[in-house]
Amino acid sequence: MFRPPTHHVMRAKLSSDGFIEALEHNVSSGAVAFGSPFIPSFAEPVLGADFGAWRGGLINYDKIPNYRAVSWKVELPFATSWWRGLGLLANSFAIESFMDELAFAAKKDSIGFRISQIKNEGESSRLIKVIEAARDKSGWGKALPEGHFHGFACSTDAQTPVAEVVELSIEDGEVKVHKVTCAIDPGIAINPDGIRAQCEGAIIMGISAAMFEKMTIKDSVVEQTIYGPYKMALMKHAPKEIDVIILENSDKPTGVGEPPIGPIGAAIANALFAATGKRLRNMPLMEEMGRV
Repeated sequence: MFRPPTHHVMRAKLSSDGFIEALEHNVSSGAVAFGSPFIPSFAEPVLGADFGAWRGGLINYDKIPNYRAVSWKVELPFATSWWRGLGLLANSFAIESFMDELAFAAKKDSIGFRISQIKNEGESSRLIKVIEAARDKSGWGKALPEGHFHGFACSTDAQTPVAEVVELSIEDGEVKVHKVTCAIDPGIAINPDGIRAQCEGAIIMGISAAMFEKMTIKDSVVEQTIYGPYKMALMKHAPKEIDVIILENSDKPTGVGEPPIGPIGAAIANALFAATGKRLRNMPLMEEMGRV
């Protein structure tokens, strides 16, 4: 079973003072939840849109006066199924990469720009708090070692907001992620050690998927059938440090196992833009770097 390819079209309009007046996200994807052995066949006519395909694709920036997200279903000639977070990594990659582009166009700090698009009330205030926690703990905006660069992204999934700052460098053509600062608000933290472990696992898995992993089909046959041709992150690609900050700003526990995978791909791509001045709009990022 394969995680289906997704394609995204993002459009926005900025006001003269650098605020988003309108934002649209179109995502096209094959089946993710529907057709999976985990979901009964009657779910599709009842639920309509495949929640796995649009998961992570909704707009969390609720100060934007005009916004919409549209999910388009594409029939694929091969079976697909669930993956950690379902569409969360791919959809967050599109939205958060685009938010960075908009911040750059508005000539604003990318974190401050995001906060300015969020209402500081109710559930939205939880997202602001994790953004601020990741910003402050990572040392965002302060001097970094020579050749090191920061990138930021955030997302909300399963009622759990997560914000991540990546610190990386490019050495002899190799990208090295040195540190990831992750702030998460799972409501009531019943098992803090378990929460940290889930964040670390999701971040490592997300680094591997965003930077290296790709599966192709040629003449109806999968080309990568063994490890080796199927590239994955190695131990040398793991960050030396993953700093997890746990906030508790809800009166009930929420999801932990999948939300931390959402921001990591975009955070890496945004850090690479800071390092190179080049926007990477496709994953795996290391393959895309060779094209631009």
